[in-house]
Amino acid sequence: MPEVPKEGTHYLTLKEASKISGYSPDYLGQLIRKGKLAGKQVYLNVAWVTTEKALRAYLEDNKLATRKSDFKMIFRGKVRRWFAAHSSGDEIIRLARRIVYVVIATLFFLCLFLIYAFVANVIQK
Repeated sequence: MPEVPKEGTHYLTLKEASKISGYSPDYLGQLIRKGKLAGKQVYLNVAWVTTEKALRAYLEDNKLATRKSDFKMIFRGKVRRWFAAHSSGDEIIRLARRIVYVVIATLFFLCLFLIYAFVANVIQK
């Protein structure tokens, strides 16, 4: 269990720590409560704080998690760029048409299957 930072050290709020680490403030608070990240509660036990040293130590121990975070950020960036490029009215209408065509085709093949099943059932009797 990481040791709790001593008095007189510079504390980071979880919001500040989230900017450094890439994790959400809620997740960092969860790590502190589980004892995986050194920190403590302040302001009448409402808010959590940690130190940059403790945060860097945790990130160093969990490099795999930061790689996942990097992949996640890259993927989110690609998704946002795709949405920005395809968010015009014409693109939305074209996408909606494609969805409708897929639904119609699926229903058509479902109907064909049900007809086949009905006929096969009638022939067997």
